[in-house]
Amino acid sequence: MSISVGLTLNVSGLQPGEQTAQVTQALNEFLIEHDLDRDVSVDEKPDPGCVFAWTEFPIIVTRFGGWSDMLEQSWRDTLHAIAPDAQFALRWSFEDDDEEY
Repeated sequence: MSISVGLTLNVSGLQPGEQTAQVTQALNEFLIEHDLDRDVSVDEKPDPGCVFAWTEFPIIVTRFGGWSDMLEQSWRDTLHAIAPDAQFALRWSFEDDDEEY
């Protein structure tokens, strides 16, 4: 079964400058690797030490449960290899429900 989802990702607790730039680059590479680069935008937030990613339009995903778990764990591993003390919040929105998780 396929569903339409949106996502927002907020990474905080980064050192401004080089570490933030490294995380931004790693996130862009991660999105390319997972074929999400056309669907997800990435930007450093106005707050120093923060990176933000979001979808402007829903993504159609098959087998969301396993896919989302794998994606979240893979991103957590990627992020913590660069910035072990960083925090991230990944929120999914479901077009059919208008709820976020």
